[in-house]
Amino acid sequence: MKNIFGGVAWSLICNVTNAVYGFLSVPLLLNYYGKEKYGLIGIAISVNIYLRILDMGFSSGNVKFFSSYLVKNDYEGLKKLFQSSLFFYLVIALVNGTILLGLSIFSHDIFHLDTVNDAVFKKLLLILIITSFPVWIGNVMEQLLRSNELIAWQQRILLITKLAQLVVLFITIYFKLSILEFFALNTLCSVINIPFYIVRIKKLSLGISFIPKYYKETMEEVIPYCLSIFSFGIFQFSANYLRPVFLGIKLGLTSVSDFRMIEGIANLILILGSSFVGVILPYATKSKELGDKESEMEIAFDGTRYISIFLALVVFGFVLSSKELIILYVGEKNVYLVFWLNFWIFSLLGLHNSALSSLVLVGNSLRPIVYMSAFSTFVSLTLAWFLMDYFGMGGVIISYGFYVIFQIGYYYIYYYPIKLKYDSFKIFTKSFLYPVFVIGIISLFVRYFFTLYSITNIYILILLKEIIFTLFALVVIYYFLLTKKDTAYINAFFLKFFNQ
Repeated sequence: MKNIFGGVAWSLICNVTNAVYGFLSVPLLLNYYGKEKYGLIGIAISVNIYLRILDMGFSSGNVKFFSSYLVKNDYEGLKKLFQSSLFFYLVIALVNGTILLGLSIFSHDIFHLDTVNDAVFKKLLLILIITSFPVWIGNVMEQLLRSNELIAWQQRILLITKLAQLVVLFITIYFKLSILEFFALNTLCSVINIPFYIVRIKKLSLGISFIPKYYKETMEEVIPYCLSIFSFGIFQFSANYLRPVFLGIKLGLTSVSDFRMIEGIANLILILGSSFVGVILPYATKSKELGDKESEMEIAFDGTRYISIFLALVVFGFVLSSKELIILYVGEKNVYLVFWLNFWIFSLLGLHNSALSSLVLVGNSLRPIVYMSAFSTFVSLTLAWFLMDYFGMGGVIISYGFYVIFQIGYYYIYYYPIKLKYDSFKIFTKSFLYPVFVIGIISLFVRYFFTLYSITNIYILILLKEIIFTLFALVVIYYFLLTKKDTAYINAFFLKFFNQ
C-alpha cells in the first residue's frame, strides 16, 4: 500500500493544482471575455473532452497488459504493444482531427452561433486539431510509466503542465491576450510533458522503440479487453460530458456559461475522486495476476474506506460554504446556482467506489456492466433533454443524479455480491456509509453552530467554518474511522518526517 499512497498523494497534488486552475479560470475568463465568448471556450473544451472516447478503452487496457507483461518479464510483448499503441493513437488523432474539422464546418447550424462567434469557434477547433496528434501520442507513454509504478514521478511531471496553465491564465489577464492566443497557449501546455516522458522511458532500458508499428497478434490479444472497457466507458463518458453540449444545442451559450460556473467548483471534487482508479489499477492488475486475494480484499475494503473518508471531507466541506463560495466566485447575482451546485456535489459521493472499479476493470466479467451503463446513460440523457424544458440548466444536473443512483445501486445489489463474490453490504455500510454519516454529522453541527453567530466578513466566515470543520473531522477520523494499522503508519510517517 506504500506505493499506492505515494501515487495517490502526488496524484492529489497534481489534481488539486488542476482543480485550482479550473476554479480560478472560470471567474477570471468569464469577467474578461464575457458570457458568450466564455461559452465558446466551454463548448470547444467539452467537445474535445468527449472525443476522448476515441481512446476505445486503451487507456485502461494498456495499463493492464503493460503491467501483466512486466510481471512476466515479457519485454518483447511489451515492445510490440507499445509500438502498436503508438500506431493506433496516430490513427485516433487523425480521426479526432477529422471529426473536429467536420464539426467546424457545421458549427453555425449546430450551436446557432452568429457570424462573429462562429468564426472564433472555428479557430478554436483548428487549434485542437493541430495539438491532437502529440496529445494522443503522449497518452501511450503515460500508460507505460504508470504500469512501471512510476505514478508519483509521472504526476510530478504532469504538475509542470498544470502550473504552466496557471501561468498562461495570469499572463492572459495581465497582458490582455485575445481568446485565440489564450486558447493556443493553454492547449500547448498539455504537450510539454512529452520530452520528459521520452527521456524517462529510455532510462528504464525496456527495449522500447518509439517507431509506430502494428503487430496484429498483439492487438488481437489486447483489443477484445479494450473494447469491453470502451463499451462500458463510452456510456459513462457520455453521461458526464454530453451535458454542456446538450445545453449549447438546446439552451444556448448563456446556459453553458452557467453550467461552467458551478462546474469549476464541482470539478474540484470530480477530478480528485476520479484520480484514484488510474492510481490503483496497476496494483489491482498485479493482485489478480498473482492470485493475491488478501491484497485484493485490502484494495476493496480499505481502499473504499480511504476514498470515502476523503470524498466526505471534500464534499461536506464545500457544501458547508457553498453559498459564500458562489458569491466570491461569480458574484451575488448568481447565488441562485447554490442549490444546483449542492445537488451536483452530493451526487459526486458516487465516486467512492473507485477502488472497486479498479478491481472490476481487471476482471473478465464486464458485459453486465456495459448493459447497465448503457441503460443508465440512455435514461439520464433522455431525462436531461426533457428536464431542461422545466429546470433549465438544472435539468442536466438532476439527470446526472439519476445516473449515479442507477449505477451505484446496480453495483452493490448485483455486481459486487454476485459476480465478484464480495460482501457488498459490509463494504457499503462500513467502508462508505459509516464514514460519510460521521463526517456529515460533523458538518451539520458546524453549520448549526454558525447560525447562532452573525459574521459579516465573508472571508472570515468561510475560513472559520472550514478550519473548525476540518480540525474536528480529522480528530474524529483519526480516533474512530482509521484502524490501528492506519494510525501506526501515519505516526511512523510523521516521526520519520520530523526526525529528518
